Amino acid sequence: MKMMLLPAALIATFIPFSVAQDGRLPEASLDHEVNIQAPTHAAIVGKPRHQTLIPPKYCKPCLFYAGDFDSNANDANGLANEFDITVSAGAATYTPFIVPKGKIWTITGLFTNNNIFPDIPVLDPPMIPYEIRKGIPKNGGGGGTLVCHGKKLGTLTLSQIDQELFIYATRVRNIKGCRLDAGKYWMTVIPYCTNPHDSTCEASYRAFLMNDDGAMAHRFGPTEPENNSFFNSAYFGANWDPSSKWQTSVRFSVGVEGTSTAR
Repeated sequence: MKMMLLPAALIATFIPFSVAQDGRLPEASLDHEVNIQAPTHAAIVGKPRHQTLIPPKYCKPCLFYAGDFDSNANDANGLANEFDITVSAGAATYTPFIVPKGKIWTITGLFTNNNIFPDIPVLDPPMIPYEIRKGIPKNGGGGGTLVCHGKKLGTLTLSQIDQELFIYATRVRNIKGCRLDAGKYWMTVIPYCTNPHDSTCEASYRAFLMNDDGAMAHRFGPTEPENNSFFNSAYFGANWDPSSKWQTSVRFSVGVEGTSTAR
């Protein structure tokens, strides 16, 4: 990918994100890992502006897309969603979605939109895990019931470049045998970079699931429930914690692919 170099003065003016360089231990919240400056005219969290509900092209056939990351939101952020050399025990953010009443969804693909850095990301090994769960307790502390899970060949699709953040749809497809009745579920797809012989994995590789507070551009399907995500990571000491314990994000940017039929 070709990138245009801008004069330092322009970068300082238009890019409010700068990566922390102070040698601190890894942080679970992106705003603690990088310097995120609140925009002058922030969007109101949880109250998206009028939009055309057209999903991104890479969500196909699209059942649900929570919406794009919006750096103009007053809590633009991300939460650790990774298994890599840096976060050696892994971290997973679980995001809710709704299968409407009277419908059965046959799931064929899932994705999470992650800011991955360094800016030339890889999946190594390329086989990455996915999960769908139900019945996670309101206050966390347990992961409910595992409904669909496995490992599939993962791919990275550049979904957004917002300010200096490169955001990649981390996707698994060709999921088989996953049929969901109406109700609430939680899903995750986790980027992996654990190969010690891969220089990218060794170069402080991190991945953060981005929130979609603010405009929620390209939102499609049932609206993602607010303040209902969970964070699980032995590395960070999180035991199925409500994500609000770790940051103020209302929703996260994820998608579900497949077909819908009447029950």
